[in-house]
This record gives sequence, C-alpha cells and structure tokens, in this order.
Amino acid sequence: MNLLRFLFHAPKSDWMQFAVFLAGLLLFVLPFEWVRKKIGWTQEVSRKMIHIGVGMLVVFTPYYFQSNRPIIWLALIFIIVNFTAVRSGRLKGMHGTDRFSYGTIFYPLSILILLLVCWTGHKVIFMTSVLIMTLPDALAAIIGENMKAPHRYWLGQDEKSLEGSAAMFFSAWICVVVALSAFGPLDDLKFGLAQIIWIGCVTACMATAFESISSMGSDNFTVPLGSAFILYFMLSQSHSGIIQLSLGIILALFIAVVSCRIRFLSISGSVCAFILAAIIFGAGGWTWALPILAFYISSSILSKTGKVRKRKFDTVFEKSSLRDAGQVLANGGLPGLLIILHTLFPHPVWYYSYLGALAAVNADTWATEIGVLSKTRPRLITTGQPVDHGISGGITITGLIGAFLGAWIIVCSGLPLQPENAGLSIVHPLFWWIAGAGFIATLIDSCLGASLQGQYVCTICRQTTEKKTHCGHPAKPVSGFIWMNNDRVNLICAIFGVFFVIFGWIIGI
Repeated sequence: MNLLRFLFHAPKSDWMQFAVFLAGLLLFVLPFEWVRKKIGWTQEVSRKMIHIGVGMLVVFTPYYFQSNRPIIWLALIFIIVNFTAVRSGRLKGMHGTDRFSYGTIFYPLSILILLLVCWTGHKVIFMTSVLIMTLPDALAAIIGENMKAPHRYWLGQDEKSLEGSAAMFFSAWICVVVALSAFGPLDDLKFGLAQIIWIGCVTACMATAFESISSMGSDNFTVPLGSAFILYFMLSQSHSGIIQLSLGIILALFIAVVSCRIRFLSISGSVCAFILAAIIFGAGGWTWALPILAFYISSSILSKTGKVRKRKFDTVFEKSSLRDAGQVLANGGLPGLLIILHTLFPHPVWYYSYLGALAAVNADTWATEIGVLSKTRPRLITTGQPVDHGISGGITITGLIGAFLGAWIIVCSGLPLQPENAGLSIVHPLFWWIAGAGFIATLIDSCLGASLQGQYVCTICRQTTEKKTHCGHPAKPVSGFIWMNNDRVNLICAIFGVFFVIFGWIIGI
C-alpha cells in the first residue's frame, strides 16, 4: 500500500499534464520512422533528433510538474518500450544505429534514478545532468561521426574521436554554466560567475572522461549520473571541499598519465583510473586515498617483480600486467561506489566496507603475483590435484601467505588517516575481521576460478589458457562458463570482501 501511495501520490493536475506530456512524446517519437524514410534521413540522424527532443522536454519538467511520480511512470514506460523495441528490432528511427547499443534503455533508466534522488531539493542537479546527457553527449557523437578526417581512438568497444571529445567538454562546460545560472533559483541557489565557471569546468572534465570510456550506449547512464554526483558534491560542500575535489582531479590526472607512461596501465585503464581516482581523492581526501594508493602501488610493483619469469604466463593469463579498463573497474569500481554511498549517506560502515573491498582485491593480486613465483607446484583448491602454475584456482602456501599479507597491508594503510568515527586499531577485533574478510574472499576467488571461470585449450599447441584466442586461432572451451572471465571473478571477490565486513559489523564485531 505504501508503495502504491508513493507511485501514485501526485496532484490531479500533474496526472492531466502527464497524459498531455505522454501523448506529445508519442506523437513526436512514433512518426519518426515514417518521416525518416520519406525524407531519406539515416537511422542515426533520426535517433539523435529524438534523443535531443525528448531530453529537452524532460529538462524542463520541474517547471510544469509539482511531483515526480508522473515522470517516474513515464520513465518506466519508456524503459519497457525501449527494451522491447531493441530486442525485437523495431522502431529503427528511434533505436537504429551502426553499432549495437543499449543507449535508448539507459536513457530513461538514468532519468528514473535522477528523479528518485534529485527531485526533492536538487532539481537544478536533475535538470543540469539531463541537459548534459541531451546536448553535449549528442553533439560529441554527431561531430565525431560526420568529420571527414577525425583523430580516432578506442578506449572500449566503441570508436571515439578527439574532436568529438573536445566538443563534449566545451559544450558541457557551457551547459553547466547556463543551467546553474538559469535553474539555480529553483533550489534557492545563487552563484558567482567565477564559481559557476569553475564548477562547469570540473563537471565537463568528468563528463567527458565518462563519455570517452563508455560503450554500447552506456554513456547515457554514466554521463548524467557521474555529472550529477560531481554537481552534488560541489554544490553541497564548502569552498575547501571544492578545492579538495579540484586537487583530487589534478592528482588523479597525474597518476593516470604517469601510470600510462611507465606501462602500469593501458590507455583505457588510465582513463578509467583517472575517473575512479578523481572521485576517491576528491570526495574522500587522503583518508580514502591512502588505502587505494597502497593497493595500486604495491600491486603494480609486484606485477613487475620477476618479470622475466612471469613472461611465460602471458599465454596463460587472460590479461597481462598492463591493466586495462576492465581490470581497473573490477578492482576499483566497487570501492568507488562505496565512497559515493558514503558521500550521500555518511556512515562509518562504508569505510570499513571500502577497506574490505580493497583488502580482497589486494589479497588476490598478491596471491597471484607471489604464488606464480613459488617453486612448489600449485594444487587446485577444489580437488587438491596438482596443476601447472598460472592455472586458475591453483594455490600454494607462498601464495596464501602473500594473500594474507596483501589484505593486512590494506587494513594497516587505513589506520593513520581514518575517519574520527571509525575507531580502528591493530588490537580491535574489526581490524582482523576485515583482514580475514579479504583473505577469505581470495579463497572464494580461487574456487570460482577453478569451477566457474571459462577455461580453454589451444587447438594448435594444446596449452590450457584463460584466453579465448591462442596462437592466432579460437581456443576450445573445456570448462566453466565463457561469460565468467577474470574481471568478473575479481569483481565477485571484491563483493565478498564487502559482504563479510558488513556481516561482521552487523553482528557487532
């Protein structure tokens, strides 16, 4: 009953507006396929026109709706309609594109989340974030796709261009400046010119980074939600908080560039690391930065240790020591989410969970990097059967010791600058519980690697490998699931690290 009341509680005038608004959208969207064929527009052109038209209508909804409930229903309807259309191949004028994309599903989904989070008290954030998704994101694609000789690059599955990214940055900057100036009074906010220019620059920088790393239409999700978080932080913090975020972005950029130059990270990994580091350094300061720096520096150094001996495992491991965006997200995505949750809903449990996630991924990294150097032959964790070094699920005593040390170092790194309400110490039971959670999560990671992670055999050299392609030919699946790759196993490892920490906190350790 409470849920129904929440979903339908709105003035009658809003529901009348809803009927008119929905009818207008349908009349705008549905004829586009017919119009496209008559005029000769490409599917991409009509899709972008719908993207911009619908977005601009949504941007101004706070001016003619008192409640967000009708728009929530609107978003839910279009999520269902768009999902059905994408799966069935219908409404090409709305969904058609040269590449497969879930963009039209992410579009109303991100609007739905923004409605739930920002409508009350943060309408300017809602409107500005939707505006960034509507105009700059579309402009980046239009310029990138229509220039005769753009400077192209690939960070994910989709091709991008430097010209499109530049258009994204400058147009997002302008949109934020205009939106804050025009919409600020809705939330009783007033800004100085220098302030909104700086907020616009920071937001545009992060929005461009999100757009560059996104693929398959996910920029319709990452760009508005990422922009909303940056705007929320900068609008809710004092002047010192804004300076901290700005310095965090500069430090994150420095680390990303250096990491790429010394080949700790690939280009895609560097961009992804920049985004995560900017959020963690900027929103959390050194309190949250120190543990992830301990993970990043120690794991990167270990990956280069014994490089000559480890080179033979390049044909076995799915990923090399040059970490890409998938590896960065698998290891750092959950910690990044936890600091966002802490910013929105402050509580010490998020910091404990943050340490648990990093303890898990660091323990796993240390176990792998140290374990492959062991002279003792590994044994499969599920059966105890001896296996070759590098086989997923194989463990050694040396690797297990490395796993515990990796988890312990992360928890220790969280002590010097911990939040005042954390109260961790080396004699506190929770300290050892977090370290143990990271260690146990690593054992679960090994179990998943031995049982569920996809394993292949090369059809040419007969070597067992995690790679889908080996010796230039497709490898033959022999065990596990092809969708369960190393990145997903690492993400699950981090999730278990958080789960065990929260469980320990709940039972009062």
